[in-house]
Amino acid sequence: MYHLIQRADIPTEGTLLRPPSLEAQGFIHCTGSVETLVAVANAFYRGWTGDVVALELDPERIEPPVRWEPADPAPPPGVGDEERFPHIYGPLDVASARRVLHARRDLDGTYRGFEQRPALAEQHDLAPHPEGGWFRRTWTSPIQAGTERGERHLASAILFLVPAGHTTSEHIVASDELWLWHGPGAVELAIDGAGHRLHPDASPQVLVPAGARQSTSASEDSLVTCVVSPAFDYRDLRILE
Repeated sequence: MYHLIQRADIPTEGTLLRPPSLEAQGFIHCTGSVETLVAVANAFYRGWTGDVVALELDPERIEPPVRWEPADPAPPPGVGDEERFPHIYGPLDVASARRVLHARRDLDGTYRGFEQRPALAEQHDLAPHPEGGWFRRTWTSPIQAGTERGERHLASAILFLVPAGHTTSEHIVASDELWLWHGPGAVELAIDGAGHRLHPDASPQVLVPAGARQSTSASEDSLVTCVVSPAFDYRDLRILE
C-alpha cells in the first residue's frame, strides 16, 4: 500500500506522521496499487511542486487499524467505484515504509509513475527529470541578463544521472549545454541525429548547441554535469513527441 506525500513533509525519525486528513476525516489516505496512486495524484495533487514521493508501506508493520473502504469522497477518473482504498486510522510511523518511490512527472505536472532511485541517484540526492534520468541543480549564476526569451541567469549546472539501459526523451534546450563526464560508464549523446561519445577515451566533454535535438543513453549508470548558458529554465525546454 502507498501513501502520497511531499518529501519535505516526511517527519524526522521518531516523529509520527499526522497529515491534515487524520484530523479532518479520522484517517490517513492510501492506495493499494501504483496504478491507482498515479490516478489519485493526477486527480488531486497536480498542483504539488518539489519532490513528490510515495511511501511504500508494509501493512504488517502499521500499528493503527487499516480498513479497506470505498473512496472518500469519490474515486478519481479511471478508477472504478468497486475500488477499495486502505485507510489508516491513526498516526503513522514512517519506519513502516519499505521504500520511498519518487514521482516521475511531465513538464505540465502530469504524473507518469513512481520509481525507486538508483544507487547513484540516492547517493547524490537526485530527483526525476521530466526528460528522463535523475538530476539536482548544483549552481546558478547570481548574475542575470536579458535574452530574447526574457531575463535569465547567465548559467547553471546540474548533476545528471543516465541510468543503465535508459534513453532520455528527445528534446530541445534553447541554450548551449556543455556535458562533462564523471562516469563510470560512457554516455552516448545523439545531437541532431549524429552520435557523440562522452568518455575519456573519446571526449570527456561535449557541447550541445542551443536549439539542437538531443537525447542520451548509457549502458551502465553514469553521472555527468550539464552546464547550461544562459541558465536552464523549464520554459526553454521542449520535449519532442
